Amino acid sequence: MTAVPPASDAVAGQAPAPLRAAVRQLDFFYGDTQALKAVELPIVEGKVTALIGPSGCGKSTLLRCFNRMHDLYPGNRYEGEIILYPEGINIVAPDVDPLLARLRIGMVFQKPNPFPKSVYENVAAGLHVRGLRNRTEIGHRVEAALRQAALWDEVKDRLQESAYGLSGGQQQRLCIARTLAPEPELILLDEPTSALDPIATAKIEELMDELRGAYTIMIVTHNMQQAARISDFTAFMHLGQMVEYDVTDRIFTNPAEERTRAYVTGRFG
Repeated sequence: MTAVPPASDAVAGQAPAPLRAAVRQLDFFYGDTQALKAVELPIVEGKVTALIGPSGCGKSTLLRCFNRMHDLYPGNRYEGEIILYPEGINIVAPDVDPLLARLRIGMVFQKPNPFPKSVYENVAAGLHVRGLRNRTEIGHRVEAALRQAALWDEVKDRLQESAYGLSGGQQQRLCIARTLAPEPELILLDEPTSALDPIATAKIEELMDELRGAYTIMIVTHNMQQAARISDFTAFMHLGQMVEYDVTDRIFTNPAEERTRAYVTGRFG
């Protein structure tokens, strides 16, 4: 396995890149089954990092470690660290409240999952969790999030209608707006376009490109063309291990590992 370089070494000749998070020697177990093995991964602030690899390789498992979703099921456990900067908190440490991670790290899932509420209340949900009560401020934050998600013009006259009345692509952008409203430090996207048609997929990809810089984004995708289009860094995983991490162009044009080369050229996976 090629050693995963620190982000500061990923682009030769450039100044060290600031990190938003770093995975260090992370193991994860579903009961007695080990799903992640000594994973190392830097997450560069303000950039898009794509996780690629065949089904069952651990991509989504790793992503869900970041907001402690595995804690919802008994018998799961973490060993190692996911450090969240700038404080240097290990968010998978047993003494760290999972709510801390979930407040700071937003997640969008493979299939749109709006709440059975109005469009407005879907976006405001995270603000209520954070304790925000000022209606004027909530209204401003809801509008700002919908604008960031490129959805405002389509729903501004439907804010009090059920979110279930939106199309699939609109529902997914609504879920992204819901994630953006509390201003998370890191956004996790777990195959966010796999259930969408090409037009809706293109809108989500355009949105991610617009959010780059203002937010740090991690995306799991089976679509290698998508990873090549939208990500700054790409990590290839196989059998629960981090095989290779590099700037996206190098992963797809000149990977260091033969397993990476075989995957990106379609010889397996």
